[in-house]
Amino acid sequence: MSQVETMKRIWQEWHAGSWLLGIGSALLVVIAFGLVFAYVAPASWTVTEKVRSELPFPAVTTGWSGVASFRDIALDLASVRHFYENQDFSSVGLRVDFTTEGGKKRLKIREREIINRMLENDAIKDAAVRDGITVTDAEAQQAVSDQLNMQGNDATAAKDRLLKLYGWTIPEFTETVVRPALLEEALTKRFEADASNFADAKKKAEDARKLLDDGRSFSDATVRFSEGKTADKGGDIGWFSYADLAPALQDTAKNQKIGVPSGVIESDLGFHILLVNDRKTENGKDLVELSQIFVKKRTFGDWLTTRLQGMNVHVLAPEYEWNQDTARVEFRDPALRQFEAELPQNSEGDASVVF
Repeated sequence: MSQVETMKRIWQEWHAGSWLLGIGSALLVVIAFGLVFAYVAPASWTVTEKVRSELPFPAVTTGWSGVASFRDIALDLASVRHFYENQDFSSVGLRVDFTTEGGKKRLKIREREIINRMLENDAIKDAAVRDGITVTDAEAQQAVSDQLNMQGNDATAAKDRLLKLYGWTIPEFTETVVRPALLEEALTKRFEADASNFADAKKKAEDARKLLDDGRSFSDATVRFSEGKTADKGGDIGWFSYADLAPALQDTAKNQKIGVPSGVIESDLGFHILLVNDRKTENGKDLVELSQIFVKKRTFGDWLTTRLQGMNVHVLAPEYEWNQDTARVEFRDPALRQFEAELPQNSEGDASVVF
């Protein structure tokens, strides 16, 4: 190889290396810029919102797994905003405006709700894998068809409405809403079919019934065992028409002897022991006065909270923090937490609060 050719080759290799080095340096600058605005700069800055919506930096992780990226959160939040801003709420006397200071805070509350829902979906997905529960493409497609049919017979119009209200295509709707909902439904059915989930509550109610059999007063048993709101008042829950009672309680309320506690009754909510205090007819309606010992069933929501508490959740978004006790992502800013707590009283007529 001639000296000229050697020099030419050296120049080409150096030039290529410099070009790659330049690209690498530029990429590092972009990443550093993104990290600053994703994790350090105030979330209210426009440039922060832009960076977060474009770059897939994690906002929340569980262990080494990213559950919610800033970009995914921004996409879901855009769908929420799209929904509210593309409907005429004025016709029902409501309004929505996310451009005001209060509106921006309400939108931030929606963002927090989205993050928590993403965490729930992750826990549900993990549990479904553990239990061998899957949702096939055919099942997901059928569920989508059912949802679209509920909007009318015109599938094209339903798809257009979905795009108009949320900005979603059918595949986006399937993965964002339908598939997670089907997994949750399947897990809920399995949970409710497992009697062991309710065994502790049933035993507690049976222990209350045994205490009554031993001669203790209904009031004493209520204070000791009942989880009802009126436990400290002897379990007195007042007057009811029979139709206003849970179906599982109606026969006992009609037929139980006054002053004699019933056996343990199971309803969808939990386990009850009823005491009929009195009956009367008023304005042509039959009424019954009741006291109860009530023990709440462990719900699917309780199970999900326990599962979330067992996850290794790390919140990287600086404006949020993880509350291990409630298993929820919460605001760090006390003023924003207070704003959220007072939202029902201070947002009358706002569609984003009503719906």
